[in-house]
Amino acid sequence: MIYFYLFVPLFVLFYFALRGFIRLDLKISLVVISLLCTSITLFVYKGLEGEENYKLINDKEILNRFIADQSPNKEQDALEVDRIILEIGSRDGVQAGEIYLLAKRLKGINENTLASQAFEQLYRNFPNELGGSVLAEYAQTMFLKEERAFNSKIEVVLDEALLKSPDNPSALTLQGLKELENKNIDLTIKLWTKALNFLENERDISELKVLIETVKKLKNQ
Repeated sequence: MIYFYLFVPLFVLFYFALRGFIRLDLKISLVVISLLCTSITLFVYKGLEGEENYKLINDKEILNRFIADQSPNKEQDALEVDRIILEIGSRDGVQAGEIYLLAKRLKGINENTLASQAFEQLYRNFPNELGGSVLAEYAQTMFLKEERAFNSKIEVVLDEALLKSPDNPSALTLQGLKELENKNIDLTIKLWTKALNFLENERDISELKVLIETVKKLKNQ
């Protein structure tokens, strides 16, 4: 399809550009030469992977539009973003940072399903290279995707996160929620109190303190 869009403007460009070099009474020759020049240009373009470059540019536009919430058709673009995530994950030579940046941007706009898929590609491609903070983000994103419910996959990733970064506040907070779900209130308080020591954002600290006090009241009932 890309060649159709390129053919017309290229043909017109060559036609008018060559008019000054070819006799005006040779209309048929001018058309033929313009067609030939256009065909050669497209052939070279394809040989230089122009179509692939166009696709990459188009995918980038889709991602930027989707993340900026400027999609004329949000559902259709979401499907395209899903495709892009899978293609990036299977691309030869893909870098961990490339996938992580995409996952982070999607997580930042609360597109947790798509962000979780991006983190999954990161996890599959670089299982031994991810630090505890990234794994904690992945577990947290899956938790939000599942509407704040735990499953075995979340628990596996969360355990890995705590093993690599036992002081990560996000992982500690999430583990505390898991223990609260299992009625282990004392352990929840212990984990959240520990997490307070590693939080830097005042709002996060304040919110976690409120949760701790709420759980303490629950314990004393």
